[in-house]
Amino acid sequence: MPVWQSEDVREADEAVLGVATTEISTHLFLTPIAAIDHWAGRNPQASCLIAEAVELSYEQVAQLTRALAAEFKARGARSGDRVVLELENGLGVVLSFLALNRLGAAAVIVSPRLSEFERQKIVSHALPIAVITAISPPNCDLLQSALTTKVLTTLGLVWSDDGAAGPLDRAQYPLAANVAAMIYTTGTTGEPKGVMLTHQNLMFTGFVSGKLRGLGEADRVLTALPLSHAFGLSAVLCSVLTQGASLELMATFSATGVLARLGDGAVTGFLGVPAMYTQLISADRDNALNYPFLRFLFSGGAPLDPTLKKTVETRFGLPLHNGYGLTESGPTIAQTRLYAPLDDTSVGFVIPGVDYQIVGASTSEEGIGELKVRGPNIMAGYYRNQAQTDQVLIDGWLATGDLARINVSGALEIVGRIKELIIKNGFNVYPPEVEAALLRLPEIIQAAVIGQAVPGNERIIAFVQTSASKVDLGWINQQLRSTLAGYKLLDEIRVVDQLPAAPSGKILKHRLADLL
Repeated sequence: MPVWQSEDVREADEAVLGVATTEISTHLFLTPIAAIDHWAGRNPQASCLIAEAVELSYEQVAQLTRALAAEFKARGARSGDRVVLELENGLGVVLSFLALNRLGAAAVIVSPRLSEFERQKIVSHALPIAVITAISPPNCDLLQSALTTKVLTTLGLVWSDDGAAGPLDRAQYPLAANVAAMIYTTGTTGEPKGVMLTHQNLMFTGFVSGKLRGLGEADRVLTALPLSHAFGLSAVLCSVLTQGASLELMATFSATGVLARLGDGAVTGFLGVPAMYTQLISADRDNALNYPFLRFLFSGGAPLDPTLKKTVETRFGLPLHNGYGLTESGPTIAQTRLYAPLDDTSVGFVIPGVDYQIVGASTSEEGIGELKVRGPNIMAGYYRNQAQTDQVLIDGWLATGDLARINVSGALEIVGRIKELIIKNGFNVYPPEVEAALLRLPEIIQAAVIGQAVPGNERIIAFVQTSASKVDLGWINQQLRSTLAGYKLLDEIRVVDQLPAAPSGKILKHRLADLL
């Protein structure tokens, strides 16, 4: 495998970007909606968004978001306000996000799959003026005509200000400047943290990611990644918008559905998490199928298994590219390059415009240390949580909590996590949150939750001490559903007489991992 030097990567990146790394900021759209308006003026009939059996051009999206922004403004939405979008992937979440962007308001995008307990914690913390939910399918004919003046209703959405925060609360806890979206991530404390992503965060990540993937106006990108996560919102949606390409958005992932669309000449790229690729390979039984128009495949959101990477590449005849990032980094920190496909499962090279350091690497035999990064992609902070912000943002550097090294090819390799984060099906699962839910059950005395790596994914395993004579996994998960989303439920539960602990009482999870 070739060994890449940082200077070689920089020169190659600048050739692809068409701009010097130091000048990237001068080539960015100021906001996502500015990108829409630009392409609506330059190429109004070009396809912008395909979802729910509706295809909208850039001109239609521009018109609909103007009308929707007027509706939101009439309901009181102003710059700096928060509006919760409790919506699945579809027309509603994209158009609502862009309409709020027109007003300078921030979209708090949350999954409708959250439990009511999880949802209430986020809503009460975000202090929104309203929550938007879906109550019916969109009226496709009216939307495509772009003649409707009641876009909210036409989209099948409802605006609710029941339980909304009052003006004094909102004034007491203002957003940081230029925040476009808040994505909630449950931290190691088990409490939700609102990551404030600015217009610059989204536009920088969108521009760089889009350019490095070679996106252009002729491309159509397919994804089922939820826009309630930064991967889908920034690295996919915003990358498409900055380059004038089109996005085909699936509400939920279906392996057979994705394969059918990949066989269509319109789709040139697909982005997903490793678990999706595992299902694609399992469903792709017809070796006669081919995908001649497919140009790139990207994976992210979870560690990539070497066997899965090789299998996907053999079947599709394309490199499976990989990437890495955090919600707090907008999310992209590193990705492999189209011009430099790698045989390993590293995450490629840090993206141009972002600086990094691996703290402690010089004192480690294997060159491993904590990865810290800084750049235009780094969040403005955690909303209403300056203490947590100060813990991870120090002198402009974001402490990722991840252990990394530069491998023999010159690429960044993530070797472990300081945090106990589990990534299941591309969703973040934090053990303290699951442990807290378990301990609310009267039968559970103590609980420790860890992740177990499996090809392309992770399993959630709980070790518990219990007062019950028998513990049934199905029954436990049924109880947990009242407070946890489905993807946070246990894959396995093991009963132990005593959890290994230090004299301080801290559970020694590395000893539990040795039992797997």
